[in-house]
Amino acid sequence: MSCYQKVEWTITPKSAPKVIRSCPKCGEKTHYINSTKFRVNANGKNIDVWLIYNCSKCKSKWNMTIHERTNSKDIDPEKYQCYIKNDKDLAHQIGFDPVFHKRNHSELVYDSMEFDIFVSKAECNDTARHLQEITIRCPLSLNLRLDKLLADHMRISRSKLLKTLSEDLPLKKKIKDGMIFLLPSDY
Repeated sequence: MSCYQKVEWTITPKSAPKVIRSCPKCGEKTHYINSTKFRVNANGKNIDVWLIYNCSKCKSKWNMTIHERTNSKDIDPEKYQCYIKNDKDLAHQIGFDPVFHKRNHSELVYDSMEFDIFVSKAECNDTARHLQEITIRCPLSLNLRLDKLLADHMRISRSKLLKTLSEDLPLKKKIKDGMIFLLPSDY
């Protein structure tokens, strides 16, 4: 009789992804970096909220629209306080949201994103632990394929990873929160 050792990988990005958009000062498309700061402007009952990004080349600012001419009653008071206090968690959450970026004509760039993997294991009573059942916890969309995640975590090349692992693993699929796969215990 064998059992799987249950393992949970919590994937946490170190920063929000960069975005690509045209910079008026540089005269070309450049990367913009999330400043984790909001700009809030009130005009009567209407409120505008932007998330501030900085050009990686010339440091010029771009305000990504979050709320535009929105009645103050239509904004959640707790979220409004987060905007005022420049809540970093909310800025990261919005920085990962493809809906906001599509609406603002900016393209998310995941290529150079760095992330941490926190591993927690649940013990298995059986001594025959040939496989690990790994559950991915990643509430934010990282646009990251399983083969890249495994290669980075194991510090090996993707080609070596593809040669050593079973073909029935969904290596070419993008990771999603709650994704479960089996991996040999020696990895």
